[in-house]
Formats: sequence, C-alpha cells, structure tokens
Amino acid sequence: MNNDDLSAKALTEEKSLWAVYLRARRIPFNSFNIWTTIAVVGLVTAQYCVLEISLDEKLKIVREFSSIAMGIVVSVLGFLLAGFTIFATISQPDMLVAMSRHRHEKSGLSYLKNNFFIFIRIFIYYLVYTIACLLITVFGVKGGLLYKLISMSPIGCHIEEWLVGISYVFLYGGMFFLMMQLKSFIYNVYLSVMTAIRWKAMQD
Repeated sequence: MNNDDLSAKALTEEKSLWAVYLRARRIPFNSFNIWTTIAVVGLVTAQYCVLEISLDEKLKIVREFSSIAMGIVVSVLGFLLAGFTIFATISQPDMLVAMSRHRHEKSGLSYLKNNFFIFIRIFIYYLVYTIACLLITVFGVKGGLLYKLISMSPIGCHIEEWLVGISYVFLYGGMFFLMMQLKSFIYNVYLSVMTAIRWKAMQD
C-alpha cells in the first residue's frame, strides 16, 4: 500500500458526502451495536406480526411515529453537528496534521480520516433516517399518490401490508440503531478529547 493517501493533497480528495460514505465503509462497526440492533429488529418484526389490529390502525401508528421520529432525529442531529463543529474548531492543527500522516491499522485510512469519518458516517445515518421519515409522512397518507398506485395492482392489499410492515420495522429498528450510534458518538468525542490532551502532555 503506497502513501499517496497520506499526503496533504489526499485530505480533500473526497468531493461529496457520498464519496466520504464510500470510504467510511472501510471502518469496522462496533459488534455490540450490530448484534443488539439485529436483536431489536427481530423483536420489532415479531411484535408487528402478532399485532391484533387492522392495517389502517398499523398505518396510523407508522405515520404518527414517523412524524415524531423526524422531529427527534432532526433535533439530535442539530446538536451533534454543533458539537462536532466546536470540537473540530478547537482541535490542535499540529495534532491533526500528525494524525493525517499515520495509517489506521484496521481501516487503512489515515488516523485523521478514520476519526472524522466515524463522525460523518453517523451524521449520514441520521440524515438518511430523517429523509425516510419525511417520505413515509408524505406518501403514507391514506388516499395519496402511493395509495392510488398500489390500489391499481391486483395484489395491492398484499403490497400495502408489506410496505406498512417494512416501514414499521424500519422506523423502530432504525431509531434503536441511531441510539446505538449516538452512544458511539459520545464515546468518540470523549476519546478525541483525551487524545488531544495526551498529545499536549507528550509535547510538553
């Protein structure tokens, strides 16, 4: 592996958020977050399957929760972005430059990009979830465009049931996943602060 990606020029080679996400996929996930999310998704799926209510009532639950979840996630995302901006601004430039010149063992990225991509990846998850909630809120309306398109299909009732079920599991399972990402975000902020303090102590 060459060191071209550790050069100063490589710091700005990602030209879009999508490019950042593609590179960030090389960073391994926390196994606790993955397995607990899988367990919760399984439980939510089982919960949906045993619900003894009509499809209209399930759809009402999905629409109401998507609106509530969107408000919560947008609020949390705002705080995360503000905190990250403050942290990035007050970080010591010489420490960040030094981090950009050393490769992280697991991801293969520089330590600087590895640490920052972890934060950006969390922001992307929150953004994707927010967009999904918005789409569900807009197109999940009874009698709306999506409803009319589904009703034109000979198996429209089955498609509607599947879409409501998938949305239900996605919303609740996705919210838990974001909570796990928030947990990791808090720890990463702590670790970054301790790293900066350790760097300063070593310099002194």
